[in-house]
Amino acid sequence: MRVLLLGAGGMLAHDLAAHAPPDVALTTLTRAQLDVTEQSALARAIRDLAPAVVINAAGYTHVDEAERERDLAFAVNGVAPGAIGRAAATVGSTVVHFSTDYVFDGEADAPYPEEARANPLNVYGASKLEGERRLAASGAYHLIIRTQWLFGPRGRSFPRTMWERARARQSTRVVHDQLGHPTSTEDLARAAWVLVSQGVRGLVHVANEGVASRYDVAQRVFAAAGGAHLVTCVSTADFPTPARRPARAVLEMSRAHALLGGPLRHWEEALDRFLEGMRVD
Repeated sequence: MRVLLLGAGGMLAHDLAAHAPPDVALTTLTRAQLDVTEQSALARAIRDLAPAVVINAAGYTHVDEAERERDLAFAVNGVAPGAIGRAAATVGSTVVHFSTDYVFDGEADAPYPEEARANPLNVYGASKLEGERRLAASGAYHLIIRTQWLFGPRGRSFPRTMWERARARQSTRVVHDQLGHPTSTEDLARAAWVLVSQGVRGLVHVANEGVASRYDVAQRVFAAAGGAHLVTCVSTADFPTPARRPARAVLEMSRAHALLGGPLRHWEEALDRFLEGMRVD
C-alpha cells in the first residue's frame, strides 16, 4: 500500500513513520519539502504519487499564539485539509487527518461522543473544526481522528516541559481543573495504522485510557524526577492564558474500542514509558 505522509517533521508523524506496517510503501514529506498551504504544489504531489492513503500530520499547534496568528492557523489547520481532500479525490486516495478535543467547549458533564455538537473556545479549536468540515466536504474518502494532550519521544509536549522544569528544580504551578486523556503519539500511531488497515472512514475519537488533570500529569512527572514538592496546583482562573481552554473536553471512545478490539493502555503506563526514555536521554 502506497502512503503519503505530510508534515513528516512533527512529533506524531515521527511515530507514524516509525510504526508503519511492513506492507506500506511510505513517502514522507516535511514542511520544508512541501508546505500544505501551497495548494498547487500539494495537488501536484498527490497527483504524481497517486497514493492509496494520504496521512495529514501537518498542523499549526501553538494554541496561545493562534490568537494573534489567526490567518496562519486557519491556513494550515482549516484550509489545507480541504485542499488535500480535493486533490486526493481526483486520484481516489483516502485522507487520514488528525483533529482535537479543542473543537468542544468542555462544559458537558459526560464525555463527548463523535456526534456531539462542536463549540470551540479559541482560534486553534475553531481552525481545527474548519479543517474537519472542509475535508468532509471535499469529496475524498476520509478518516478524521480526534485525539488530545499528545506527548511523544520527539517534539515539544506538556510532559516534556514538566520534566525539564523538574530536572532544573523549578517551582511550577499547574492547573487542576482542566481534564482530558493524556495520549502517547506512539500508541496513537499504532492505533491509526490499525484503522487505516481496516479501511475505517468517518470520525473516530482515539486517546489513551484514563482521565487526568494537567496537575495529575505534572505531579507524576515531577515525582519521577524526585521533585514532587516543587509542583503546586492552581485553578484556571489563577493562571490566565491568551487562549481559553476547555475545562472538561473528555472524549468518548466506544467506537475506537470496538474497532481496535479494546482501549489503548492507560495514560499512566504510557507516561511512565515516556519518562523512561527521558531518563536515557
